[in-house]
Amino acid sequence: MSTDSLALETTACEKRKEISEKDETRESVNCKKPKMNKDDQAKKKHKKILNKARALGMAHEIKDDQVIVYPKLILKQMRGYASMKDVRKLIFSALKMGKQTPFAELPEFTGVQPIEKVILIDVPILDPNALNLPLETTWVSKLDTPEVYEEIMSSPIQEYVDKEGIISFVSAVGFDQYKRVGNRFMDLLEMPLSKSDLKKKREEEEKEPEGSLSIAPEALILTAEELKLEDFPIHSSLDSNSVLEDSWVETTTGKSSDVKKLVALDCEMCKTVNGYAITRVALIDQNHNVLLNELVKPTEEITDYVTHISGVSEEMLMEITTSLADIQKKLLGFIDGDTVIVGHGLMNDLKCLKMKHPYIIDTSIIYHHKNGPPYKPSLKDLATRYLKRSIQVERAEGHDPCEDAIASLELLERKLRYGMNYGHTGLSQTETILAYLDRQGQQAAIIECNAELSIAMKRMLTQNIEKEYFPEDTDEKVCERIIDLHPSKKFIFARLDLPQETEQARQEEFSLLFKKIYRQAEPQTVFCITTGYRTNQQREELREKRIQYKKNLKKMGLESIPEKERWSQADELVLDQIADATRRGLVFINVKNPL
Repeated sequence: MSTDSLALETTACEKRKEISEKDETRESVNCKKPKMNKDDQAKKKHKKILNKARALGMAHEIKDDQVIVYPKLILKQMRGYASMKDVRKLIFSALKMGKQTPFAELPEFTGVQPIEKVILIDVPILDPNALNLPLETTWVSKLDTPEVYEEIMSSPIQEYVDKEGIISFVSAVGFDQYKRVGNRFMDLLEMPLSKSDLKKKREEEEKEPEGSLSIAPEALILTAEELKLEDFPIHSSLDSNSVLEDSWVETTTGKSSDVKKLVALDCEMCKTVNGYAITRVALIDQNHNVLLNELVKPTEEITDYVTHISGVSEEMLMEITTSLADIQKKLLGFIDGDTVIVGHGLMNDLKCLKMKHPYIIDTSIIYHHKNGPPYKPSLKDLATRYLKRSIQVERAEGHDPCEDAIASLELLERKLRYGMNYGHTGLSQTETILAYLDRQGQQAAIIECNAELSIAMKRMLTQNIEKEYFPEDTDEKVCERIIDLHPSKKFIFARLDLPQETEQARQEEFSLLFKKIYRQAEPQTVFCITTGYRTNQQREELREKRIQYKKNLKKMGLESIPEKERWSQADELVLDQIADATRRGLVFINVKNPL
């Protein structure tokens, strides 16, 4: 082959090769996968986060190439009932104010949005006892409690709970030795001060100028509610239905003076065939002058003079002609509506005197027992601890009622000088949840309708009325107030009264009100709904029987009490069981999210 022919062949081969490479390149380009859109690219990029959110059932979306996962509280199994302290810890931890609790998990990973606010509402519906939830059960789920689950799913609350897994856990309040069941809402609002907080508070109080903590006697006068709770005879000015029985008297109205005078009262008693009766009365004015110190002769047959306590003997009463009616008349000459009676355990004194008075300050109530309420301190112990002296020392003449009356007056004087918390034990000193959150720099509000709050709690809350505390007279107003305050408050604690007679009617009313609140609430708000009845008729009837039996036992003895009115071990067992079953409630948690 010539040189020219060889060159032409080489050129042709190179062109064929070039064409072949171009074809391969074109084919390779044509075989590439189609280009992914932005959403698909984001999903691939955030695959792990999305899978985790789906696995936990957490709402999510992609915005600007970022995964947004909306918060969710996942309830967990519990070994025991939750207290309202536990509920409080749960809602605090949801806003990063403390560690997570063992009975609820708030998943935290990349993309999860923070919870912004909390609204807690207490309502008297869905009671565990009425739902026949077994006592040993501490949570509700479709798997573990199918019948109760279905009952709840047929109620309005089903719209606001996660239907998978545990939908609610069981809460419980305590009950005292009288089987009075605690108050859920009160337990939530009342926070015990820690030792460090108590120390700090005392240090601050010591720095206060002399007299800055002082209070007026009117701040310590028992309200009608508290008088009833302590079983005092109720004056007609406090209760128009109060009936004045034979041989009873009540004080006159007075001149409605703004500043009332103080008198201290103490009585000694004996035992008669009809119960206790007055044998001696002492009345002291606020300057410690003796106004009255007289012996009284009961008309009933005396069975025991209890001289070792009262100091009154049979011989001392032998020539006495002063009757109960006589001493009542003398007392009414010193005491009227412009007078405050001061004493210790005055309920017993006034009952034996058969006298009603509306203005009472009782040192057994304004001072605490060393172990805290509900125990009551003795006057002797209070005098030793706060007055630094001994009273009621054993002696042949027995107690001196003037000494006891003066001790009560001096204890009041110290309380007036050093403030409301003076004489309260460390374990029982508390603050409101509002005060606690204020110290944490958090805005909060309490809104309630007809809540049963203790006198101390009401006094503390009233200091912030129309700023952080809003007592309303209807549930509709509670609803409106929640909606109005929600934008400016991190925490809202509310209580609906729901006075409707039936469970269905209460649920329907709750549904109407709650829908309004939920609709207006901001995204990423936790809703905590605490449910359960606040009273139980059978429990209260048994408690009343027990109280009446103890009264009759003192008054007339066991033999005179009819068999059906006696208190038995069987009654005690039933009361224990009912108190245990009816102290429970349910807690539902939901986070409102935009999806």
